[in-house]
Amino acid sequence: MTARFFLEDPAEFSSEASITQTHNPDVFHHLKDVLRARAGDQVELVAQGAAYLASVSDLTVDRIKFQSITAIAKNPEMPKKITLVLPLLKSDHLDWLIQKATELGCGQIILTNFVYSVAQASKIDRKLPRWKKIIKNAAEQSHRLVLPDLSFQKDYLQTVRLSASQIGLVAWEESAKSGETSNLHASLQKAAQNPAISGLVAVLGPEGGISRNEIALLQNAGFICVGLGPRILRAETAPLYLLSAASLLIELS
Repeated sequence: MTARFFLEDPAEFSSEASITQTHNPDVFHHLKDVLRARAGDQVELVAQGAAYLASVSDLTVDRIKFQSITAIAKNPEMPKKITLVLPLLKSDHLDWLIQKATELGCGQIILTNFVYSVAQASKIDRKLPRWKKIIKNAAEQSHRLVLPDLSFQKDYLQTVRLSASQIGLVAWEESAKSGETSNLHASLQKAAQNPAISGLVAVLGPEGGISRNEIALLQNAGFICVGLGPRILRAETAPLYLLSAASLLIELS
């Protein structure tokens, strides 16, 4: 499979059909030093939400030139934007979750505090660049056109407001325990069939679950409680279950 790269400075490629070590250092380094690209090698480059198949024509010390540049028509993005609202997780579980959520088509990731979170918010400013790099690598591997936005909003649950074009979902263990089985399917089907719906916002809690006060806040903001099947899922598994269900009912139906 042809490798795909997101350009740091798309304007350089768009205007000059080339990239330099100065303006696109990561892609330049990967092509020249890691892949050891040669004239005639093909690569996919993403610039401003569009992908292009390009053939390397010349390599110098600080510039790679391309020719035979053609637009790639295939659009791998979800037709509805899926925003995941997630807790901070212990160990490297969040790294893995962010990677897999990107591969499955997530459009935005918002990290926030929950009452029952095991992991606490610390040194977030230092961690965000690493998580964004994980997103970029995962988006390139899965041949996406868009990098999901990532942010930490510590008071998100207290301030959330859904737009008229969004459906809000909150995965709650008590809904699953009570036998609720239809809300997720109905909400995803509504999103798939209604062109006025632009996306979904899904809140998924930490290892300790979501408190009743937090559920009340979300319900008051218009969120619907949904069950994710009869089994209890780990905090890093539940978001992937929801994304897979969304892909099935929105993309593949």
